[in-house]
Amino acid sequence: MNVKVNKNNHDLATEVIKNRYLMKDANGSIIETPDQMYWRVAKFIAAVDKKYGATETEVNELASRFHQLMADGLFLPNSPTLMNAARENAMLSACFVIPVNDSIADIFEAVRVTALVQKGGGGTGFTFDRLRATGDTVASSGGTTSGPISFWKVIAETTTAIQQGAHRRGANMAMMSVEHPDILKFINAKQQKDAFNNFNISIKITEDFIDALRNAPDTVHIVTNPRNQKRYIIPKNVDLNSYSILDLRDANGNKENCFTVGDIWNLIVKNAHATGEPGICFIDRINRDNPTPALGKIDATNPCGEQPLLDYEACNLGSINISKFVLADGSGIDWRKLSGVINSAVRFLDNVIDAANYWPVEKIREMTLGNRKIGLGIMGFADTLILLGIKYDSDKAIEFARKLSKFINEHAHDASQKLAEGKGCFPNWEKSIWDTRYNRPMRNATVSTIAPTGSISIIAKCSSGIEPVYNLVYRRRALDGEEFVQIHPLFEMLGTEQGWLDEKVKTKLLAGENINRISEIPEGLAEVLVTAHQVAPEWHVKIQAAFQQNSDNAVSKTVNVPHDATVEDIDRIFQLAFDLGCKGITVYRDGCREKQVISAVNELPDQPIDINSPRARPRKTIGTTIKAKTGCGSLFCTLNRDDKGLFEIFINLGRAGGCPSLSEATARILSIALRSGIKPQILIGQLKGIRCLSTVARRNSNNEINVLSCPDAIARALEEAMGDAFVPAAETFMRICPECNSPLRKEAGCNVCDNCGFSKCG
Repeated sequence: MNVKVNKNNHDLATEVIKNRYLMKDANGSIIETPDQMYWRVAKFIAAVDKKYGATETEVNELASRFHQLMADGLFLPNSPTLMNAARENAMLSACFVIPVNDSIADIFEAVRVTALVQKGGGGTGFTFDRLRATGDTVASSGGTTSGPISFWKVIAETTTAIQQGAHRRGANMAMMSVEHPDILKFINAKQQKDAFNNFNISIKITEDFIDALRNAPDTVHIVTNPRNQKRYIIPKNVDLNSYSILDLRDANGNKENCFTVGDIWNLIVKNAHATGEPGICFIDRINRDNPTPALGKIDATNPCGEQPLLDYEACNLGSINISKFVLADGSGIDWRKLSGVINSAVRFLDNVIDAANYWPVEKIREMTLGNRKIGLGIMGFADTLILLGIKYDSDKAIEFARKLSKFINEHAHDASQKLAEGKGCFPNWEKSIWDTRYNRPMRNATVSTIAPTGSISIIAKCSSGIEPVYNLVYRRRALDGEEFVQIHPLFEMLGTEQGWLDEKVKTKLLAGENINRISEIPEGLAEVLVTAHQVAPEWHVKIQAAFQQNSDNAVSKTVNVPHDATVEDIDRIFQLAFDLGCKGITVYRDGCREKQVISAVNELPDQPIDINSPRARPRKTIGTTIKAKTGCGSLFCTLNRDDKGLFEIFINLGRAGGCPSLSEATARILSIALRSGIKPQILIGQLKGIRCLSTVARRNSNNEINVLSCPDAIARALEEAMGDAFVPAAETFMRICPECNSPLRKEAGCNVCDNCGFSKCG
């Protein structure tokens, strides 16, 4: 097998920085280098100290320190700060929670604010359990409400529309209390693959619910209407997708054949097994750690679950690359150096709050400046374990995780206290836990978070967050069609330094051979080079819990399990997370959303499959013809419409040739599919990225050719014809990358592409 090693021109970190972070001019041309980007960010963030009386010299020294942190890969802030610092009217924070309160005015105010946040690339979290139940009375009109799910759809459509033109696609989190009357609808909301594709979802579980689950699972589950606090029970014969409050029974009425606590739990677990969602949020535990309880309770988190926030609150995050602090001989960590970086990172993140940050609405500015929450986390944890000779799934790794997180948390608090002594406490300090419980001055209401680090860990060339390494070696495909081997940076460094990484080793790894059976890899190293699916689920949870013990906020982590994991396995993982003190948990079973359909607790009779027949062709249609240059000459793609949308395709190749019969066959099949109601996004997803050797070879010498093949040209014509209505297939199913059409995987609550570095996180 011919395997090409990844060279600098195909370096993933370089591609990600160029494509996503570097400033561009009006024509889309890059106008800065990575180092200039770091200086842009460093100077902008350091300049904040002028507001507190710093001299020009002091500001310049601070900027140099911030630049070194980023350029040396020791620390990186969240993506919005890297992208937007020093841009006009640009947003630097990543995480937001937007309230959705129970009135039409409040609901559409949430829609407005969401649009503004999403436009700036922020991730948004919502709770929908304040909205009255479906079918409940609306006093102002005398009618009934359509319920939380319908208004959730409005927000989902808004974010889909806004994200098409956004500089960075933000993600969303939808949450609902297990005690809401519409909870069954919410649990089942993502059974359809194209439903709420731009949302993660999580169920807020109370400790009373867990107590009942363990001690009396047959207890009938009681739900409460938020409008009037009236309590109900849910009969098992309701239609899970369309029931209303009128179908429920009074909590004091007949309890026969109603959903029990155990039934609700089983439905959550079955869905999580089948689709990877919902996740679980232990909301009581989150509110026990709420630093400002006088301001209200926490009802939602950011999209990946690691940042619980009050209504209208925002937070900015950053992560330290721990692998940079391993001593040269692998004997331990340079704790003194790490301490210094923690101090600088806390100061950096605190300064972001005061920088010329764009606040979408005044309430967000007030809440964020009032509490000044920051979230300092880590990346490169798995790499660090490898360098220290520690297996990820071991007691030694748990012990190290506790020691490391405690060190970071304590030093971050010390740094925040020092800032408070110089710049003042956060305005809401009085009546916060730092006043009433600890009597300690603090610049920030929270300082520590374990966040996903999708793109920034690629830039830093390290493992993501606290996740195990996902793959040591895998194939990547460049835009020009060339395939090559992408090697995990640490694995490549060790293999090169030690002299055992060669074509033979890469070929074995790509073929899926067990690393312990590859004789070229040193035995001691092979023992600790475990990947995500080699780690048993309980060890994933134990690592998460170890970090949670020493985090002000929460931990974003995905427990990746193999495809053959059972429903019972998911149940055990969820319950272990509660027992070990986690604040939330997400499980993703490999390939779970490919084909599986969930059987609900109250299984309904099989419904006949609706097979669409192609709709008839009218005598007249209106169309558009789009021209593309291919390796076979000019391709003309005519796309016609009827009153329901795109309807048929005609393809004509110019004089250079190609295969007319194949082109005609492709056009006929696509036309039949469109007339049968197949979404154009699905067809685009199948065609886009297909490569033709003739086209790929000729595009190198002909800059008029910007497609990869005739099918790729057809896909792009479909996209263009759809215009603003186009949503990538990946945005519909979130199984393929919207940028390079490669498979996506779940990591720390994010959809991640190994091929091009795309990640959809908060």
